[in-house]
Amino acid sequence: MGLFDMFSKKPTPKKIDKLTKRMLNEHQQQQVRQEAIAELVSFGTVEAIAALVKRLGMNFRDTIKNEADKRQVSDILVDHFAAEAIQPLLSFIRTEQKISAVIMTLGRVVGPERLVTELIQVLEQYAPSDHSTMDARLQLVDALADHDDERVVPAVTPYLADHDDDVRIKVMGLVEDRVGPKHDSVPHVVEGLMNVLTDPMASGRIVRRAATVLAKLKVDLSLRKDEFIEFLPEGVQMAKNGRLTVR
Repeated sequence: MGLFDMFSKKPTPKKIDKLTKRMLNEHQQQQVRQEAIAELVSFGTVEAIAALVKRLGMNFRDTIKNEADKRQVSDILVDHFAAEAIQPLLSFIRTEQKISAVIMTLGRVVGPERLVTELIQVLEQYAPSDHSTMDARLQLVDALADHDDERVVPAVTPYLADHDDDVRIKVMGLVEDRVGPKHDSVPHVVEGLMNVLTDPMASGRIVRRAATVLAKLKVDLSLRKDEFIEFLPEGVQMAKNGRLTVR
C-alpha cells in the first residue's frame, strides 16, 4: 500500500478544510503536515488539488522547511496529477497575490508557450492603477521576463505606468533588455516612457530610469522637445540630433 493509498475517508469539504489548515500550519509537527498532504493527495478531487496548491502560495518563516514543503507539493502536482492540476493552478494564479511558486509549477505542466499565454491574460485583467494587486503584477512581470517570447514586450508595456515603482522598474528593465532601435514595439515603448518622464507624480529614480532607457533607444525626440524638456533629470540632456544623452 502506497503512502497516498492509506487513507480512505470520504473527502467532504469539512475534511478538506481541516487537512488544509493542518498542512498550512507551520507550527504543526512535520509528520502531521505530511499526513495531511498525503491524505489530500489520496482524495484526488479538484478541491483537494486546489488545497495542495495553496501550500505553494504560502511562506513559512523556516525557509528550509518552507522550500522542502513547496518542492514536495510541486512535484506531487506535476508527477502525480499532471493535467488534473492545471485548472486549480490557473485558478490560484488568477485570483491570488503570492503566485510565483504556483507559476513555476504550472510551467512544468503546460510548457512555456501556454504559460506565457495564460500569464498575459492574467496580467491584462489588472489595471496599472490597481492598489490591491501590485504583488501579483510584479510576480507576473517577473515570470514573463523569463521567456523570450515576442508577446511579452507588448503585454508589459502598459505597466510602465504602473502605480507601483517596483513594477515600473521591472518593466523598464525588461524593455531595455528586449527592445532595440528597430524593434516593432518602439513607438509604443517610447510613448510609455515619455509618459513616465512627464509624470509629475513619478519619483526621481523612476524618471531617470525612463530617460536612460529612452537614451538607449536612440530615438529622435526633437519634435516633442516642448513636452518633456522641463522634466529631464540632472545629467540628462537632448543632443542636436534629438536623442537623449545620459552622463
